[in-house]
Amino acid sequence: MEMPATEMTWPTGDEDGGMMMSHRARPTTFGGRVIAWLGAWHPAVVHFPVALLLTVAFLELAALLRRKPLYNASNKILLAVGVAGAFIAAPLGWAGAGLPTAEDGWALTTHRWLGSAIPLLMLLLWYLKKPAERAAVRPSSRLYEIVLAVAVMAVLTQAYLGGEVTHGANHMAF
Repeated sequence: MEMPATEMTWPTGDEDGGMMMSHRARPTTFGGRVIAWLGAWHPAVVHFPVALLLTVAFLELAALLRRKPLYNASNKILLAVGVAGAFIAAPLGWAGAGLPTAEDGWALTTHRWLGSAIPLLMLLLWYLKKPAERAAVRPSSRLYEIVLAVAVMAVLTQAYLGGEVTHGANHMAF
């Protein structure tokens, strides 16, 4: 028995409240088109700083558990590149989503403002890395570890909200 041919489509979340770029009118001005084009880069650019932050967290945990500081030797550089990427990704997200409106849902509003705070949190983390390396077990090292844990949780929450904004509520349902 042959299966009927169906067109493959990506989940859009239209029926579940996902934000769809296709429902917006195409900008008519050159500046508007440039901003929309830049905003389209947000999904591609945002994954790089996320991956770097999660890599730093993994290497810090490995260094702690294995007692091998070599594992986190390059983390200051990884954080610097991740911070730069985060400061690029956040404005691209604003370009993609546009300015806040009264119709914005909870997920988009939270995603927008958490995404604006994460680059600053990552910059603080980068700033705390050097004193933490010198301190080893003193309070500045613990502060670095706490801020790292908060940053990882913020980024994971942000990633979930980004999926909800793009694909709609219950996008992670199994």
